[in-house]
Amino acid sequence: MGKYTVIAEVGGKIKDMLAEGLVPELIQDQNSVGLCSPAEKGDFILGIYLYDIRENGDIRMQGMINSGADQQKFPSVFLSLYYMITAYSASDLKFRAGQEQRILGKTMQLLSDNRIIPAKDVGEGLGGMDLRIDMLDMDIDEKMKIWNDQSKPYRTSLFYRVAPVELESEKFRTITRIREMDLVFQDKDGE
Repeated sequence: MGKYTVIAEVGGKIKDMLAEGLVPELIQDQNSVGLCSPAEKGDFILGIYLYDIRENGDIRMQGMINSGADQQKFPSVFLSLYYMITAYSASDLKFRAGQEQRILGKTMQLLSDNRIIPAKDVGEGLGGMDLRIDMLDMDIDEKMKIWNDQSKPYRTSLFYRVAPVELESEKFRTITRIREMDLVFQDKDGE
């Protein structure tokens, strides 16, 4: 089931996948790929920013889940995670735009080729469902609102949704099961 760490585990899996695919061809060090906001990118050459988390409207668990003879667990919540991925090349100015475009191109290729993340690859925090990575079709105004760093001009970025991410409930309720039953039968005439 999806523990509270599942959001961090999904971000970590995406970061690791991209770092493995970009190093050493386009980026020299795997530590140059990381989770960060555009305003606090540090030394990252590729920044992955979780900008929104929403409840996934496609999957809703109904009802309680049996957990032992006298306990039921409340249903899980399924989430969609939204990421912005931005390249910050450290190349000389005359090569920077081309380098960033190559990094973004390879990033799109890697995410397209690995569109499905098997549940077993994310760790113990994820339930039994595979995750799907989808590129979002957004207009420039929506992208600029998410960029949200007024001190720096918008940089071309990629936008993706990862779903369904299961976040299980830790809430249980105790129930009483019927353990014994007495049945009395009467025929129609009351005899």
